[in-house]
Amino acid sequence: MTPYWKNLYCALLVTLMGVPCLGAWEQITWTGPVTAGFRTTFTCSSYCLPNCTYTWSFLGRTVNGSTLSWTPDGLDSTVELQCNVLNPETGVSSTMTSVVEIKNRVSVQISPTNTVPSLNKSLDLVCHDATSFHLSGPSHQVVWYKDGQKVTLREDMQLLQSTSLHFDSLLPSDAGFYQCETSVPTLQQTRVFSLGYLLSFDPWNVSISGPDTVFPGRLSKFTCLTSCTLYVDCTVRWPFRTGFPIGTYLSVHENELKWTPSIPGTFQNFTCVAENAAGGRSAEATKMVEVKGTLGSGSEAGKLSGLLAVILGLGLLMLFDS
Repeated sequence: MTPYWKNLYCALLVTLMGVPCLGAWEQITWTGPVTAGFRTTFTCSSYCLPNCTYTWSFLGRTVNGSTLSWTPDGLDSTVELQCNVLNPETGVSSTMTSVVEIKNRVSVQISPTNTVPSLNKSLDLVCHDATSFHLSGPSHQVVWYKDGQKVTLREDMQLLQSTSLHFDSLLPSDAGFYQCETSVPTLQQTRVFSLGYLLSFDPWNVSISGPDTVFPGRLSKFTCLTSCTLYVDCTVRWPFRTGFPIGTYLSVHENELKWTPSIPGTFQNFTCVAENAAGGRSAEATKMVEVKGTLGSGSEAGKLSGLLAVILGLGLLMLFDS
């Protein structure tokens, strides 16, 4: 239904029947991506006679009016926007919520690229803008933070070209989560916080627990064991590089994988990857699993193969836990 017909329908409900037209037509809209350091205008719309009253709630703030102009500072990757719509004539209200993803083009990168931080070795952390590679000039004064606190320079630490944090010799105490704060080239010269970088020296050990041999129709469980802390130091994913496991059930949830195979005489490789995108670090392990057993008669095998084809075609083979 077009906005014109929505409004007409709402007007009829309110005028002829006294029914408030809230809860069906509210929406939160905006144009383009929401980017840290850049202003975005959000619009909350509904229908009331004579007019609606709008109130925004986000990040502990409250703003009145149907439009909200907001510049993210880069500290959040997603923000929940709530708009409350009130019909002052009837006292009826309704609340809508939208979760907004925030893009951040400023990040902390390591130099030289792909360097593995090592104790007693030198290292540069660079405040990097994806649109211009290096932030430079007087308008791009960079402030460095470690674990949320401003960095205090030691004798063996320097700020290079206002954008890089240089360590002559890394110490164990230098481990932590680093962010830089700088301005982006907008009319307002808005200050933004970068995506963070986790500086760590501990090696990650990754292995996969579970049986080496499995059987058709029997559920088996595999666990990705890591020495890093999930969702603090690293996240875990299971890339199926040699194809999806064939079976009647497959569940992947965080570092656990459950599988019920269906075709004997086959092999399946499971790979678990532990990674920290911010720190550019990853480690992985691979486990080969053999499916043993027999299908039975040829007709049963044909039926099972046909059933598997139907399941695959319907996209029901993989059931991912939320």
